[in-house]
Amino acid sequence: MAATKLQANWTAVSHGTTTITRVTQVSFTQGGSLSSYSADGDHYPTVIVSLLNKPGAKVTSSDTATLMGLAPGTVASFSATHKDAKGATGGDVLYVMANAVVENVDTTGSHGEFGSATMSLLGFSSDGVTNPLSFTRA
Repeated sequence: MAATKLQANWTAVSHGTTTITRVTQVSFTQGGSLSSYSADGDHYPTVIVSLLNKPGAKVTSSDTATLMGLAPGTVASFSATHKDAKGATGGDVLYVMANAVVENVDTTGSHGEFGSATMSLLGFSSDGVTNPLSFTRA
C-alpha cells in the first residue's frame, strides 16, 4: 500500500530515556521570525531576512506524572512519530529535536474529566548553524 501523505496519531514519543504515553497532541514549530529593514524615507521594507529561528515543540499527555517529572531545564533529544493515516509503509513522519530543553509543564484537570499535562520544549543548536529540528519519512 502506498503512503497516504496523511498523518493520524502519534507513537514513539520520548524525551531522552523518558517514554511519554497517553499522548493526545504533539506540535512542532520551526520558530521562524523575520526582521525587516527600511531607511531613507522608504515606505516599505527593502530587505526581509530570517536572522534567528527558535524551534520548539509541545506534547500533551494524560500521563501527567511523567510529564510533571521532567524539570524545566532538562536537556535531551525529543522525538515523536506521526503515523500514516492507513499505516502504510514509508508514510510515517519521524520528528527529532536534538538538544530539546524542557521549558515548562502545565497540568490541568476538571471535575469528572480526564486530566492532562502539556510540556513545552525549545531546541538549541550545538554549533549555531545546525538546525536542531529534523524530520524524515519512515
